[in-house]
Amino acid sequence: MIRVIASAALGALLGGVVLALVGPSSVGQTIALVALPVLILTSVLILIARSTGRMIGASPAAVQQARDARRLGIARIDALRQTGTQINDQPLCELDLTVQPLSGAAYSTTGRTIVPLTAIPMFQAGSEREVAILLDGGPEVAFIDGGDLSPAERARLSVPSRATAPFILPEKHVRIVNGKRQAPLLGVGKRGRGLRIAVFVAAAVVAAAIVIVPYHHSIEQGILALQDGRLRPDLRRPDALADAREALEAEIGHDRVVRVIVAEDFVVVDAPLRPGDTKTDQWTYRDGEVMHGGGAPSQPDSAAEQFAWSAVSLDRLWPLLEEASAQVDLPITDSTVRIARGSDGNIDSPTFGQSVAAPTIGFSLGDDYGSTFFRANADGSQLTAS
Repeated sequence: MIRVIASAALGALLGGVVLALVGPSSVGQTIALVALPVLILTSVLILIARSTGRMIGASPAAVQQARDARRLGIARIDALRQTGTQINDQPLCELDLTVQPLSGAAYSTTGRTIVPLTAIPMFQAGSEREVAILLDGGPEVAFIDGGDLSPAERARLSVPSRATAPFILPEKHVRIVNGKRQAPLLGVGKRGRGLRIAVFVAAAVVAAAIVIVPYHHSIEQGILALQDGRLRPDLRRPDALADAREALEAEIGHDRVVRVIVAEDFVVVDAPLRPGDTKTDQWTYRDGEVMHGGGAPSQPDSAAEQFAWSAVSLDRLWPLLEEASAQVDLPITDSTVRIARGSDGNIDSPTFGQSVAAPTIGFSLGDDYGSTFFRANADGSQLTAS
């Protein structure tokens, strides 16, 4: 199960990296920051599990069952090797054992166990220890304190040479439960390896899909942006701006706005809380997400400053930028577009000087030597420079 979790964490991490690169970067970074520690932790646990795969040990219940059934014997330690792994600051050692059961034929085996530093002298080569044989025929054993064997039983048990005893290797990652070997849900041997790999790959793919699918449209835009040498879409282009508008409208709850700022990487909208209300909040679309910033820095004087998104031909913004760029022979670069109602220029009007005229599109193009301001009607017509 840990390996399935590790696979899922790897898939989530890869999905987060994809989002960080070509999708909502903040979401991708958050997911990656969560998935990476999980992947590291599970990887460490997997490495520990590999080190302890043939670890000698059993639950107290399994040992007691072996004692009650008199599955006892003597094990000679033929060799002790440190594995380099420590658990709770105690070394995990590999032991070569030759076991002589109280009843039955002798056998040799190899297993791993934690040997406390203070107990290492008791596990030196040639020393003998009483063991409980957890299952008939072994090879799984657990070291027990002396006293289970009577002096007569102990006297008649003689451990043969390791070379004369058949070698039985314990299965990896197997526990003794209720007198039976219990393997993990997903094995670790060669048998079934193809199926396990398929499960791990499926877990990674599913996790990556869970991360990516909700933002698939943003990722598609990012992939298209890569063709233009950008990691993220230019929100001034028609398709990306249409998506931004749709997301903003859905979050705001209506289509009325007071002003719109369109930049390469973000769209900022000042919109009334309700159509006709002068109380205005600010909303920002960035990396496929809409953020509500609370009250707008500049509040309108009247509800007449509001206009509908549909009053502006948003698909004309990029062509206007291109047309202006050609007129002044300057690149578009990071030019920002502002959309708002123009000021009432009728000196006799009661709304003179207020932003209640028809919406206009405005932006500047320039370099270190100056800039030119452009204005166009909301439908993209009559581009003029000043």
